[in-house]
Amino acid sequence: MITGIHHTCLTVSDLERSIDFYSRFLDAEVVWDSEAVGLKLEGPMADMVTGCPGTSQRVVYLQAGGDLFELMAFTPTGRQPEGNLSSDVGSPHVCFLTDDIDELYERLLAADVVLHCPPQDLGDTRLFYFRDPDGIILEAMGGTPTVEGPRSG
Repeated sequence: MITGIHHTCLTVSDLERSIDFYSRFLDAEVVWDSEAVGLKLEGPMADMVTGCPGTSQRVVYLQAGGDLFELMAFTPTGRQPEGNLSSDVGSPHVCFLTDDIDELYERLLAADVVLHCPPQDLGDTRLFYFRDPDGIILEAMGGTPTVEGPRSG
């Protein structure tokens, strides 16, 4: 039986650029790096697990708040998302909680990050969508989430 969710993974094209983005704007910290620990993610087992034969992967876990998420880069890289919309079937996004949504919005705006809109009010919650350097859809949420699950830590 499922006992929880360990992490969410985002496949990126340039791991160093993505680590910089998530660290600088979303206060995420690298907590594990497959390259730093000398783990080679390639060969028959990696091909079977990922379903991407002939590739190698570098995996980095970051922590934001008390939660983990994973950035993964494949060599060679796959297709870039083009024109991906939130309404596309299978289109995921990750929502980051913030205690100052206006400050985060202004930092992203000043850095020319693609923003869908300014923070929107939904009662006790404020949120907006934006894009990471690969065009991956992200969400920032401040205030009191409408649905809140148990948090570890």
